Amino acid sequence: MKLSRFNTAVPYGEAIVYHNSFANKFLLLDSSLYDMLMVVKTPADLEELHEIHEDFYDALVQLGFIVEEEIDELQRARDLISSIDNQNHYFHLIVNPTMNCNFSCWYCYENHERKSKITDDVIDKIELLIENIFQQNPSIEIFSLSFFGGEPLLFYDKMSILMKRAKAITDRLGKELQISITSNGLLIDKEIIEELKGYIVSGFQITLDGNRDQHDQVRFVSKSRGSYDKIIANIKDLARNGFIVTLRINFTAANLNGLEDVINDLEDLTVEEKSLISLSMQKVFQEPGTPELVQRVAEFKEYAKQRHIFHRSAILADTVRSSCYADKVNEAVINYNGDVYKCNARDFNQKNKEGVLNEQGEIIWNEQHTRRLTPKLTNKPCQECSIMPICGGGCSQMVLENLDKEYCVHEFDENSKKQLVLEMFLDQQTTSI
Repeated sequence: MKLSRFNTAVPYGEAIVYHNSFANKFLLLDSSLYDMLMVVKTPADLEELHEIHEDFYDALVQLGFIVEEEIDELQRARDLISSIDNQNHYFHLIVNPTMNCNFSCWYCYENHERKSKITDDVIDKIELLIENIFQQNPSIEIFSLSFFGGEPLLFYDKMSILMKRAKAITDRLGKELQISITSNGLLIDKEIIEELKGYIVSGFQITLDGNRDQHDQVRFVSKSRGSYDKIIANIKDLARNGFIVTLRINFTAANLNGLEDVINDLEDLTVEEKSLISLSMQKVFQEPGTPELVQRVAEFKEYAKQRHIFHRSAILADTVRSSCYADKVNEAVINYNGDVYKCNARDFNQKNKEGVLNEQGEIIWNEQHTRRLTPKLTNKPCQECSIMPICGGGCSQMVLENLDKEYCVHEFDENSKKQLVLEMFLDQQTTSI
């Protein structure tokens, strides 16, 4: 037996949070138990620990902190990543009906194309693509159709056509169709909600930029008309009609002030309706991260939790088991003009394009896509990292952008890694000894 290479210890008050990133399990240890672990260097030391404190030893084995000597832990992590990214029962297709948007958020990375609109010709090609996907891989049971942009609801009529055609195919083949929508939420109305009740909708992601005053400075219809009240009302309508909503808060140090107002503005929902809304706190990338910012976010999440609105960081922080959609083999992004991408967190330009959708509904991949297929964990710092099985070296986009050089998602900052572990611990139930 041996101590796992994927154990991390993080101080927490007078105790130690002990985490194994492959099993993704925690123990909360007092200092005396942690001191016992610190002297373990050899298998003989582990045997001695077994004799001294059998219960502690058994917990370490059961939760994956101690593993069999012959286990190749690095290969086991590689196998885990491969099994998740190469799953074969699910296909995720993302469609951008437009790259236009009804807002102009100051931090947005996208170049809005005012006249962009998906054509009937591209919709026809996508319909053929869906047919081809099932013909080439009959084992696919779930087809996920997501809408992104731009603001996709600017052309809900085109979305509706594509959803109906996709459903006709999946119904005929006895497969499941799931719909998801990333939107700023302003254009949702009762007609859209009623039509979507006829589908399995796995969720909406809707973004806010703080409370009413903060949000309306970023997302406004006109100089005299903000969007906050309408978006909040639409979020409530979705929850009251049984739809799952991820409420993404793009936060800065400034808009964290008064952010509790957002939770208070959802207070008239029932507990059951609130359970359909979850938070996703995302720092605006131009905003520098500080320990104070982390603490303020933690306090806000606790405020929301006390009012039955929960955050999903414990799940999302494990970017291996919850790997990015772009990491999956069975995934593609179709732009309004038929260009094909994998990642939608980069500009939809010619540099980032990975293929085209032809007249036969086939994706013709290019060399950019071939480079994306470079296996993960060829990066030496990743191979030596204790949190690698929850980080995985970042997404395939990060691998693509760092080919032939060493890199670290956490900028080689061990404190950043430990902060991630601590945040996950605080969001999960733990086993305490």
